Amino acid sequence: MIRILYFSTARANLTRADVDAIASHASEANLKRGITGSLAYNGRNFCQCLEGEEGQIRALIETIRKDDRHSGFKVLDEKTVQSRYFKDWGLRLVDDLDFSYVINAMSADSRDREPVS
Repeated sequence: MIRILYFSTARANLTRADVDAIASHASEANLKRGITGSLAYNGRNFCQCLEGEEGQIRALIETIRKDDRHSGFKVLDEKTVQSRYFKDWGLRLVDDLDFSYVINAMSADSRDREPVS
């Protein structure tokens, strides 16, 4: 299993309703694929951490990379993991100017617990 963290910049005319729709659709689709994660949005940028089986994650990352609702897509970190940090979340939208909540998942290990909602 792998965990990947990426950052991108939202299209200028992306609305909050658009972001909510992205998160809702992604949550359902991710759970069907066995993917979990969290998406942070600060009104301008996205920071997302995804985890799951490598083939599923890499395919999803390529789909996300090609999405025209954002630009400047950059994978910041990736690693092999033994357990999930976002255990039961297909995708959780986190509204915060500080992306540390999502970024901290990259340093989590099997002793860490799922974040508290």
